[in-house]
Amino acid sequence: MIERHSADTLKSNGYLVTSCAALDRSELQEAFRSFVCRDRDYQLRFLQKHFGYAYDGYSYYGQSDSSHQAEDDLISTFVLSEFFPVERYPVEFQGFLKGRWTEVVQTVRSLEVELLTQLKMPGLLDFYRNNAGHMVSNNYYPPVQQFTTTAAGNTRLSAHPDASLFTVFPFGIDEELQLEMAGESGESVWQSVDASGSILIYPGYLMEMWTHGAIKAMNHRVRLSNDREAERFSFSVFSLPYPLREFEVPGRGRMTSEAYFDAYGALF
Repeated sequence: MIERHSADTLKSNGYLVTSCAALDRSELQEAFRSFVCRDRDYQLRFLQKHFGYAYDGYSYYGQSDSSHQAEDDLISTFVLSEFFPVERYPVEFQGFLKGRWTEVVQTVRSLEVELLTQLKMPGLLDFYRNNAGHMVSNNYYPPVQQFTTTAAGNTRLSAHPDASLFTVFPFGIDEELQLEMAGESGESVWQSVDASGSILIYPGYLMEMWTHGAIKAMNHRVRLSNDREAERFSFSVFSLPYPLREFEVPGRGRMTSEAYFDAYGALF
């Protein structure tokens, strides 16, 4: 599904825009839009604290105890994953989870296995096959005009690396995503990613930890829209350890899934 030297491109550029056409996101987007339009009491029934592992559940602008976003990020999110039964999630998402979710995960896994095969990191492909599940972060950015302040760095979503081994955008990319890259003089610069109908991939903190920094997690953010009335949706899939797993991390010894998330959380 990807070119022979895609792993080299990933390592040199820090990310990879594949030649794979993006999947149709309309069903998932409509499901999420329906959830966003529900009353707050209904939404709060699905907060992350009611799930209790990784990032599953609902987070909203102004929430002080979200594990998935900063309090001032101009965004609402809902994370779905393979880690809980379909019935735990809002009815709006259950049709997607019982149907197209399988296709999405199969597409993502195929790309990730090909990349890991090319990377030839000892033990990493076996770790992935034995321990990695997937979550999708559904992200809704209301029109900027609804807010009186912005997120850190004058952004819509503040800068951060993901907790994932890989972050994959199987439904393509809209405008406003920015990646932190090295400039010609070695300084950090923010590079805007063009909107794309292709699948994009970049590494997260789990990859950085496993490779001792040889492959860095991609720091990224979402800039403010030039159109203050425009809303924005995005959907990214993370490869993460299943709960209650124990695995070997090179140079760190044995680690549980839960300890890994604690290590990631300590970055902030």
